[in-house]
Amino acid sequence: MPDPVFRPAEPLPEGQPEGPLIKRVLWFVGIALASMLAVAAVAYTLRSLLFL
Repeated sequence: MPDPVFRPAEPLPEGQPEGPLIKRVLWFVGIALASMLAVAAVAYTLRSLLFL
């Protein structure tokens, strides 16, 4: 069986910090903005195809 592309992450050991909050928040905001831009691009592309 081939190696999976995505492997599940192991849980953090007990007592190990997750990392800085600001870094996690910035990742969340960045992914959210990229997702909104992708959805908007697809929506406007489909809308423009409708009016051809």
